[in-house]
Amino acid sequence: MSATAPRAAQLRIRLAVRAAVGLGLLAVLSVACALLSGFALAPLHTPFARSALPHLLVAGMLASVALRLLYWLWVPPPDGAGIVLPESRVPGLRRRVDRLCAQLGARRIDRIVITPDMNAAVVCRPALGLLGPMRTTLLLGIPLAHSLTARQLSAVLAHELAHLSAQLDGAGAWSAHLRTWWLRCVDRIDGDRSAVARAALWLLAPVARLDLEQSVALSRLDEFEADAVAARAVGSPALAGALIELAMKDRFLHDDYWVRVLDQADDRRRPRVRPFREMGLGVQVGFVRREALAGLDHLLRSDAGSLDTHPSLPERLDALRIGRLGGLPVAGEGPSAAEHYFAGLLPTLSLAFDRMWWEASADDWRQRYRQARGQHRTRRQPVL
Repeated sequence: MSATAPRAAQLRIRLAVRAAVGLGLLAVLSVACALLSGFALAPLHTPFARSALPHLLVAGMLASVALRLLYWLWVPPPDGAGIVLPESRVPGLRRRVDRLCAQLGARRIDRIVITPDMNAAVVCRPALGLLGPMRTTLLLGIPLAHSLTARQLSAVLAHELAHLSAQLDGAGAWSAHLRTWWLRCVDRIDGDRSAVARAALWLLAPVARLDLEQSVALSRLDEFEADAVAARAVGSPALAGALIELAMKDRFLHDDYWVRVLDQADDRRRPRVRPFREMGLGVQVGFVRREALAGLDHLLRSDAGSLDTHPSLPERLDALRIGRLGGLPVAGEGPSAAEHYFAGLLPTLSLAFDRMWWEASADDWRQRYRQARGQHRTRRQPVL
């Protein structure tokens, strides 16, 4: 057990208890308002009722509050853009994931979803959104698969599945579900401009601030714990090498590849841009390792912000006992993980994501890119 585990366990309990109390309070208040609304209409059925208007007004106000509370409470997890991969189409990746699950003692992944983002994650959610049996999903970004070799991707997958092994199994999965559910409720209340929402937000402000601070602290501890578990499975040098490679490739994609893509999208004289179809070749040809290594010192000296849910790259390397500037792991050789695992599917996947890119419009993607670039200007690290 890592040194961070006891504190992380305490934070999980505190946040889960507060989330359960908050969600339960919303549910009880909603039911109470609905019942009171019915009671307010009860006198209208008696022979002594004089005026229906006051009763209707009170019942309407209570019913409105009940519906508002239900609106805050019913916040299912958002559905991200992605393509579910049938197991028969990616047998190699399925076997690799199953072996890692067995090695780490994690429950089996129910489905693998390919996304257009530079990230990887394991999510454990109820089958019906907010309720039902837990289902596990591995989210794997196609840019990430283009950036790593199959061996490096195994190290990243070990980190993600370590989350499942250490924090997201059994009661831990429901604890995480309650915590994220409550945070989504608070976000919905914050975005509501009604008088009831303003009053609720004023009452929740101290608790919401504490939840945010402790959620960030817990997320960072969870990352260190997952790194420690994954390092025992694949080795610290392999995990550190994958993290460094991914940080350099992420910087290249943001600062070079997507800049060129958006420039071509603005030029009407050029053919229709297909960024995901060209991404594999763009990383292979455009990424210059010598230049990336020259900028590595900046990546290895960056610090995480106070609200960053992930530790910075140097913090993670220090925790893995890998020197910042000396003895860094050598980059892996061989084809990318995308070519290794998805060779036959790449044209189909690329076409689907290119269509998403154009349907979302170049302007929307340009705005998202600039926002991401502003957030990562001083620290380049994909979400893992």
